[in-house]
Amino acid sequence: MQLPFVPGTGSLTISHCGSIMAAMEKRTLLKGATVAVIGGGPAGSFFAISLQRQMRRLGMRFRVVILEKKNQLGFYQNSFAMAHREGCNYCAGGISPRMSDVLTDLELELPPNLIQSKIHSLTVHGHWKNIELKIPPKRRMLSVYRGARPVSRIDRFYGFDAYLLEQALVGGGELISGDAKNVQYTGSGRLRIDYQNQTGQHILEADLVVFACGVNQVPGMKLGQNELIRSLQHLIPGFRPPPVRRTLIFELEADPVILRNQSGEIYFIESGSRELDLEMCSIIPKEQFITVVLIGKSIDAAAGTADISRIIEQFLALAHIQKILPKKVELACMCRPNMAIGAARQPYGEQVAVIGDLVTSRLYKDGILSAYHTASALAQAVTEVGIDRASLKKAFEPAINRFIQDNHFGSLVFLLHRIMFSSPTLSRILYQALLTERKKRRYSQRKLENILWKIASGDDRYQEIFFSMISPKTLWLIFTGGGLITLRNYLAELLFGLDWRDISRFTTGIYREEFEVKSRKYKGILSEAGIAFVPGPEFEKMYSIAIKADCAKIFRELGRFGDPDQQFFKPRMIRVKRIKGEPLTKGSVLCYEVVFPFLNFTAVLERIEPDKLILYRVDSGFPKGGVLLFEIEKKNEQTSLLTIYVAFNLPRGRHGFSLGFWVLFKLLFPAFLHDVLWNHSLCKLKDIVERK
Repeated sequence: MQLPFVPGTGSLTISHCGSIMAAMEKRTLLKGATVAVIGGGPAGSFFAISLQRQMRRLGMRFRVVILEKKNQLGFYQNSFAMAHREGCNYCAGGISPRMSDVLTDLELELPPNLIQSKIHSLTVHGHWKNIELKIPPKRRMLSVYRGARPVSRIDRFYGFDAYLLEQALVGGGELISGDAKNVQYTGSGRLRIDYQNQTGQHILEADLVVFACGVNQVPGMKLGQNELIRSLQHLIPGFRPPPVRRTLIFELEADPVILRNQSGEIYFIESGSRELDLEMCSIIPKEQFITVVLIGKSIDAAAGTADISRIIEQFLALAHIQKILPKKVELACMCRPNMAIGAARQPYGEQVAVIGDLVTSRLYKDGILSAYHTASALAQAVTEVGIDRASLKKAFEPAINRFIQDNHFGSLVFLLHRIMFSSPTLSRILYQALLTERKKRRYSQRKLENILWKIASGDDRYQEIFFSMISPKTLWLIFTGGGLITLRNYLAELLFGLDWRDISRFTTGIYREEFEVKSRKYKGILSEAGIAFVPGPEFEKMYSIAIKADCAKIFRELGRFGDPDQQFFKPRMIRVKRIKGEPLTKGSVLCYEVVFPFLNFTAVLERIEPDKLILYRVDSGFPKGGVLLFEIEKKNEQTSLLTIYVAFNLPRGRHGFSLGFWVLFKLLFPAFLHDVLWNHSLCKLKDIVERK
């Protein structure tokens, strides 16, 4: 506490000694006390909401004043004069599943016009292949805008921060528009806040001051040079702001019709290029704009506007980014805010405390949830224990320490994550392990997918994630389901001469649950066509891929199957040619010629539904009663889903040598070769159709 000396004596007066003794005593919030919160973002609003709930629970009554510097724009609801706040909040605007749970517990239901999208899938883009993760059952993930930018946004009057601030005011809080400049102790043991707004200079006195002003009062500001933070350091001599890292956030405007087709998707990009060193990137399509967040050494080293413009151009030119973004986008706005990557030192003092990302934040994830946890922890501390330094150390510091400890594990989690995804070999092994698990296990048993989901979404503590990553069971699943199978598949690709140059690799494996549903559907189609497997096919495979094209384009390209110049299915040692009829005509016949003649067969086009279905039935040769079915389904205005279903029975010898040969063949039949061949073919077909 700042205590003035009596001029000319070099010693403290008796009254000031009394102030020192008072400072050492336990202090609590008395009835009618004023609590001032500097900052009306999520941390400040959550603190006010939590404090009001604590007051009602404990029968207390305080005055809660939120001091927010952003200018008013309009009103969120006509029934309540809660002003929207001008400006940006420098955030991607993701509401994580855990944050969604908190809002539910607080009985805060986001208005529909606030929600930009309800996320249904996360796609992790690694160096080798893209992994799509569906949002688990009973989990909810949303995207919103927190502030009022981009300025050309149609619905810019609706922001998450404005909604939270309104809820804080509905609960009994007061709002003062003003920019806090200085905070100091008064002679009476209270705190004085000097602030400025359009009407001039003002003073607010409070019994407790909570700093919730964040690390971006000005984007990317030097924390040690900020006037308000220097004031905080004067109040708490031991206070040191958290270490921060610069990020790059920009908004791309695109055709809303096109963006509707990407609604509900989030992309996490794990790589840049040799020229563009990126560690983490996220792309969040919204209703009118696409929010992009970049973190990496290239962002750290950027010195000015020219460097930032070059980085954005390089990012948009990356081949894997061009496959995600619409072809026509325009830069709407950009900023380089700070991101807290550690914890502040001594974030509390006598009747003063710090919350939100000015004290700490969860490493690289979920700053809004971090704001809630620090805010609610402080609200509980000041109402149940006290507002003096000793009380805050006892009741508030443990919450900060939990963040610090968990972020240590977070550093290890992201280190392992980067090592895995920055290596083409390791990311391929992980992808294969996930695919193996996806095909063999039901959702509740998919350990690897659950871990990757938690890393991408932040849906667990880092400590739990880390120990799950290094557990013997996890490592065994990666080795057996990933390492060994990857080696086997790699050798198969060499054998068939499959060329992956200039082709993006996508997941084509089907979830076990979806496989079972579609299998029943396709068997019904086969039954209608007079084809039946009793009791079931000995060999049954299914693959699917999303293609950004209408069904007709995919249908036409599939019609080229068997043409001499078709490009999507051309493995070494296998040749497919049409020997009868015209493309996409019922009764036309394809001949499969394999390097081993006894594996040759012919297939006749049995059924065709334009732009929807192509069904080939094996007419003669190796697979008995086999089928090859192509189904095309429209996902949305821009994207279609192509599924391939392959099923047949293996031959059976009648006696002697032939019987023994086919029994042995059945045991040794390399079924995985279909996975390798059709994965490459579907990715190639996707590339061909989308290029056209």
